Amino acid sequence: MSYIIGVDGGGSKTEAVAYDLEGNKLSEGKSGYGNLLINEKQAIANIIQAIEQCVAPINNGNCHYICLGLAGYGGVENPQGIKSALSKAFNTPFTIVNDGIIAHAALLKGKDGILTISGTGSVSIGIHNSIEKLAGGWGHILGDEGSGYWIAMQTFIKMTKEEDEGLNYSHLTKLILTKLGYHSVLELKKFIYTATKAEIAAFVPLIVQHAETGEDFSQNILRQAGYHLSKNSLDVCKKLNFSENVTIAIKGSILANIPLVQSSFINHIKLEKPEVKLVLEDVSSTLGCYYIALKHIS
Repeated sequence: MSYIIGVDGGGSKTEAVAYDLEGNKLSEGKSGYGNLLINEKQAIANIIQAIEQCVAPINNGNCHYICLGLAGYGGVENPQGIKSALSKAFNTPFTIVNDGIIAHAALLKGKDGILTISGTGSVSIGIHNSIEKLAGGWGHILGDEGSGYWIAMQTFIKMTKEEDEGLNYSHLTKLILTKLGYHSVLELKKFIYTATKAEIAAFVPLIVQHAETGEDFSQNILRQAGYHLSKNSLDVCKKLNFSENVTIAIKGSILANIPLVQSSFINHIKLEKPEVKLVLEDVSSTLGCYYIALKHIS
């Protein structure tokens, strides 16, 4: 049996899936994080473990190709470590790309189009006639507008304005302070300047719950998030000279799971691209590895 292995290595887990040459899932393996920027030695060990788990159930099989999409791969100074480890562990041709590229290929089935992602961070990735362009993805200091981190930070900033202007604390401010175990916004710096991006973004569900009660500020922030994400998509459209019937896919907890963000995103896209084709369903990013690997094999 001939097959392809796709690997999705993220900041918390690594997933390896074997597909036959028709794209049918054969087996899978899972392990810890695959982001080389966290700890390269451990990430490599996790990646190899996931692949070995994936291969183990397949009897008399022949792996034609391994494609890996790894978070943070573009920031690795010297990729030789992971390449040498894979060559030693598996006598199989392989290619490594950023995890955003395999997500793009998965949702767009290896075809041209745009993928806009919004989770803790945000980015739009477009591919057209083998040319790749990005918008967003600058990280939380330079941008990431429309991301979970950005949504939460807009709320925290509003809290500081309430304190500075001597206003009564809003209901949302009181909820956040209670969750933090604080009594005053003046204590907020203790959290903001020591928390990770994920810990800050973890306040988004509270903001969404507040928006669902009809509170204007929370609703407006979520709509603004959708606008910023749509702008990233449209900026990539312009860079790549896409026609009106461009295909745009979405991924990530913010854009895929928060209706107010998603509807704002879609509405702003359709104002400029009324013929747009939207891909809203989610699939495993490892399927993108399958499409990428097929191109290498052919």
